[in-house]
Amino acid sequence: MKNSCIVLEGGGLRGAFTSGVLEYFIEEEINFERVIGVSAGACVGASYLSKQKGRNRKVNVEYPSDKRYMGFRHLIATGSYFNMNFVFGELPTRLVPFDEQAFYKNPAEFDVIATSLDSGDSVIFTKNEIENIGVDKALIASSSIPLLSKPVDIGGQLFFDGGVSDSIPAKYALSKHEKAVVVLTRPRGYRKKEMKNSLPFKLAFRKQPEFLEVLLNRNDEYNKTLDFCEQMEREGKLYIIAPSPEFSIGRTEQSLEKRMNLYNHGYTLIRNEFENLQQFLNANSTHEDTTE
Repeated sequence: MKNSCIVLEGGGLRGAFTSGVLEYFIEEEINFERVIGVSAGACVGASYLSKQKGRNRKVNVEYPSDKRYMGFRHLIATGSYFNMNFVFGELPTRLVPFDEQAFYKNPAEFDVIATSLDSGDSVIFTKNEIENIGVDKALIASSSIPLLSKPVDIGGQLFFDGGVSDSIPAKYALSKHEKAVVVLTRPRGYRKKEMKNSLPFKLAFRKQPEFLEVLLNRNDEYNKTLDFCEQMEREGKLYIIAPSPEFSIGRTEQSLEKRMNLYNHGYTLIRNEFENLQQFLNANSTHEDTTE
């Protein structure tokens, strides 16, 4: 789709919804000039670019039931609730191979969002940079949840989950492209509440005050971004795809049935909305740029 990009929000296993949406796009051969992924959104976005049908369902819906995938025993043993060695090592290399050659062959740009532990700033790893860093390392950095994961060292700097600093990089998307499709993993109307217990974070990141400040104010920035997305949608610059509330799950959802239902919901929802999406992408924009 000319001069359009897609933004994929994170949310752990809520990415089952995004996986369903992208599966339909792969089948219908819907491509964007740029894919921007945050955390789980970056992970499913990689398989979308490698055009591997069914891979996201296996990795993000079925395999989380495997005891090697996640759990507190992994957090105690390795410092990460999600077993990074399994999810980003054994799965893509042996169990459900990731087609890295096809990924790089795809002409679309791919931006992975992470957060600097030192500054709290959002950092963008481009496709060219990822080629040097390694796809696995970039995805792990973007997916490393504070307190549930260890930070990732890239080039001597430490990084955490991109969702800390920029959960939904819609402004960045519209600075690069005329139109953006945003796949959310929370229902329309959702707003993030203030953190109930901030003490563990204040203790863990007391030596990184800038990062801590961004972390503690995340709900406010997240909600402002949702307001921005809704305004851009009204202006015809952005198209939001979001799950229905009845399919909501947690980011570490244990139920295979619930994850599968969310995946199927994503697939069905975008299939039903496909005509509207095509109209949005094919319509000529008559609005001035309001992203500056």
